[in-house]
Amino acid sequence: MFGVLLCLVFFSISITAQENDNFQKYLIHVDPVRPSMKSEYEKTASKFVKMCKDNNFSQNFMTLVAEDNKYYYISPMENFAELDKDPLASLREKVGAEEFEKLFRDFDQCYDEHKDFVLSLDNELSYMPDGMTTMIEGENYRENTRYYFSPADADKAEEVAKAFKKFYSDNNLKTHYRLYRSGFGADGTYFMVAVAAKDAMDMERKSAEARKAMGPKAEELYGNLNKILLKTETMRGWIRPDLSYIASN
Repeated sequence: MFGVLLCLVFFSISITAQENDNFQKYLIHVDPVRPSMKSEYEKTASKFVKMCKDNNFSQNFMTLVAEDNKYYYISPMENFAELDKDPLASLREKVGAEEFEKLFRDFDQCYDEHKDFVLSLDNELSYMPDGMTTMIEGENYRENTRYYFSPADADKAEEVAKAFKKFYSDNNLKTHYRLYRSGFGADGTYFMVAVAAKDAMDMERKSAEARKAMGPKAEELYGNLNKILLKTETMRGWIRPDLSYIASN
C-alpha cells in the first residue's frame, strides 16, 4: 500500500482555499485491489486506521473507493520537496518496525501494482458558490470525469472551462463542482471535474437539472468542448470515512 509511502501527508477533511491562492496541489495514490482481496484489504486498512488512532498520529488522510475496486488516497502538497520525506516515519517509530512492516506486507498482498500522480485544484475554474470545500455534508458519493485534450489546446480548454463556469454562475445552478488540472505522473493532459451527491440517484437528478437549465446553450458549450476533446473517462465511487483518519489534535 502507498508505494514508497508518499500518500499520507496532511489531508484536511474540509479544505478551504487560501485567499489569493488559485491552486492547491494534491498527491494521489491509487491501489487497484484485486476483487478477491477486497475484504482482506479493507480489514488491513481498518487496522491501519486503528494504529493511527492508538498512537495519536498527527497526519490525516482521506480514502475514496471507486466502483472498479481502486482505492484513492488524496493528500495536499505545498511543494514537491515534500516527496523527499517519509510522512509515516514518526508512526513507524512509535509502533516499531516489525509491527509496522507486517501491516504493509498485508497490504501488498492485495494488489499487483500501484501508482502516484499529482493533480491541482483550480479554484478559479471551479464552481463552488457556497465556498471552496472538497467535502459536502451528507454527500459522500462522487462522480469524477476526466476531459482529455492535447497540451497544444490548453488555452482553448481553459476558455471552455471559463464559459461553463460563467453559465453555471449566471444561472445559479445547484450542481457545484471542483475542477482539477492533471500534473506530474498523470496519464495524459486533462481537466477533471468532481461532483458530489448523496448517491447515484441524487447524482442523476443533479445532472438532469443541469441539462434542463442549459437548454439550447448546451449545444454551444459542448460544441466548443468537443472541438478540442480527445476522450472522456468517468470514475464513480464513495468517500469512506471509516477507512480515513482525522487526527485529534
